[in-house]
Amino acid sequence: MRELSRREFVEAAAGTAFVLGVSVGVSGCARSVAGVARPPFAFRKRSNIRKFAVALPGLGPKAANEIGQYIPLATKLPGKFAGKPVDQYDLGVAEYSGNVSHDLAGPTRFLGYYDKATNDKRYLGGVIVAKRGTPVMLNVTNELPDRALIPIDPTIMAGGGKMVGDLPLNRHATHLHGGATPWFSDGTPYQWFDPKGLTGESFMNVPGTKPAAGTASYYYPMDQSARLLWYHDHAMGLTRTNAYSGIASALVLIDDFELSLVNKGLLPDLVGIPLIIQDKAFVPANIAELDPGWKWGAPGSLWYPHEYVPNTSEAGQANPKGKYEWGKTADKPAANTKPLPAVSAVPEAFFDTILINGAPHPYVTVAPRRVRFRMLNGSQARFYHMNIYAEDTANPGEAKVGASGPTMYQVGTEGGFLPGVAIHKNDTPLPVETDGSANVDGPFSLLLAPAERADVVIDFNGVSPGTTFILYSDSPAPFPGGDARNDYFFGDKDLEGEGGAPATKPGYEPDSRSLLKFVVGKGSGDKMDTPTWLKQMDVQLKTNFLTGNQPGLLFHAGDPSVGAFPYAGPVARKLTLNEDFDEYGRLIQRLGTTTSQSTNNQGMPTWALAYDDPVTESPRAGTTETWEILNLTADVHPIHFHLVNVQLIQRQKFEGDPSGYALKDAPMPPEANERGWKDTVRCNPGEVTTVIMKFDLPSLPTAEMRKAVSPRTGGAEYVWHCHILEHEEHDMMRPFVVT
Repeated sequence: MRELSRREFVEAAAGTAFVLGVSVGVSGCARSVAGVARPPFAFRKRSNIRKFAVALPGLGPKAANEIGQYIPLATKLPGKFAGKPVDQYDLGVAEYSGNVSHDLAGPTRFLGYYDKATNDKRYLGGVIVAKRGTPVMLNVTNELPDRALIPIDPTIMAGGGKMVGDLPLNRHATHLHGGATPWFSDGTPYQWFDPKGLTGESFMNVPGTKPAAGTASYYYPMDQSARLLWYHDHAMGLTRTNAYSGIASALVLIDDFELSLVNKGLLPDLVGIPLIIQDKAFVPANIAELDPGWKWGAPGSLWYPHEYVPNTSEAGQANPKGKYEWGKTADKPAANTKPLPAVSAVPEAFFDTILINGAPHPYVTVAPRRVRFRMLNGSQARFYHMNIYAEDTANPGEAKVGASGPTMYQVGTEGGFLPGVAIHKNDTPLPVETDGSANVDGPFSLLLAPAERADVVIDFNGVSPGTTFILYSDSPAPFPGGDARNDYFFGDKDLEGEGGAPATKPGYEPDSRSLLKFVVGKGSGDKMDTPTWLKQMDVQLKTNFLTGNQPGLLFHAGDPSVGAFPYAGPVARKLTLNEDFDEYGRLIQRLGTTTSQSTNNQGMPTWALAYDDPVTESPRAGTTETWEILNLTADVHPIHFHLVNVQLIQRQKFEGDPSGYALKDAPMPPEANERGWKDTVRCNPGEVTTVIMKFDLPSLPTAEMRKAVSPRTGGAEYVWHCHILEHEEHDMMRPFVVT
């Protein structure tokens, strides 16, 4: 079968006769050819950044690495609100400079949070450790400059009929990702504020507080079970660039159950070692040669794409060095296409340097025992499919792929602890189709889409001191189709002639596969053997659900460790994931419903809605709903839900028109590490993803807080969206309003 392009897949998916869900070779944004003489800079860079040259930065100054990198903790201040004790934090969000690597041409400018009590401005700063049952009061002061740190597209929608270019560039909204927060503290896209007091249509401080102009107040009840949350910018039209620039940090929520696991010796420690995984690019010394249009930062600065490179020129000339499909020259051209803007958004962004906790390709020294890691995929669009392999002694710094390392035991996700341990034996490479794309139905090892988290215990018991392993990812980018020009590793081909990078030098990045090096140090092993530990952990995790400390699953077979499958009950909402061209002919992703059919600018049927279209999801508070989400695109989309955690029930292929589709083949149950609660769920191409959720609003201490409604929508306003940040911003996000 001839490989279908991404656009052909999407166009076929819009037709009523096409059978969705068949195994076809679909490609991602960056795989088609383009029509420009000069290839995009990001695919040409040579790098002098050494791999595994610095230690993993940890939490606090005592965990600094060789070049002084560490992640600061936020200062907890005792306080009271509504007559009850709260933990108060005062943060600023500002521009600052940081040293990422001595191998870079200069320091890197970032935007980010910092603790105002210490004025410690460092990457990922302001980590909060909260205790269940004690609310957090957060004050954030906007000190951002009104200028672009990296390229910002002025044509992206900023809401209310305005574009980004119509509003200040230093708008900000803090969103606690994964938090069951009141709507006025959720940090949704219209809740932005700038340093001078200008605010978005949905902005509201915590009722009963009156912070100064340029400061916003947030109230987090903290009545959820233990988990890793994170907070990041969510301002309309700026989320992708603000998050990439560094406006993100973590909140670790602990509870008595988690403390009991530590006290019983079942969890190695309370907080664990964070692994915040991101991909970035940095401006090289010869930027003027590689990217003559670059004007946003000196060598060492963050680099971000600023050109939309069409797949063919207007004259119809193709160039194998290019990247993106363009509506103006599509097989069915988009009508009335405007000229491309000089600074343009791109469909997805992939980069050549992996940062973990802000350090490029670091190493971490571990004791020969069970060690806890809390992983977060904080990338814009890159997925990570991870195994641990032995280091290749013949090629130091590289993984010996297939030589399985210590087993990973996953005990939690972004929704808290799982109902049973999910075991990753490091013997499952990425499953692929005959065309080389990923098989989206697995089986997988540890796969994390953007925004997904994993609470993992790695068993180093019995490993000799000095032994080394590599945390290795073989995931394609985009996922699942991939593009070799986004995949960097020792042994790759020189793709300069095709718009890609030179071959990777041994021991250096670019490398998107070798993420982290484990070095086993000296020390004693665990007193409890791992089989006994595993049995006891499974009992404890199951009990956590059955006692209600972790909310019981909404649909399952009685035993929460079994999971929920299959489903034949009622469906409250049927939603769609769509791809079209925008008015500039650029690829644009959108959400919709199966009843919102219209005609796009190619004259083809679409089920897409814009963010500002009327609200279509208005659940009643306290109700439980099941949603079916139909993916009409060629990408896997990590769909994130604000306010609620969801339970993934099943995935199933479908065929036919979305307004009258039919399910086909057998439904597929969740993976073992998807059987608990989730706030981000992967939705596969050609499949219906079924999730169930309960729309409980958080308990609030004052009548004024409980009565507050959004001035924009008249209810408790939240959103659901794709967490590929370039998708979310353009325009794969929709509001839902709880009434």
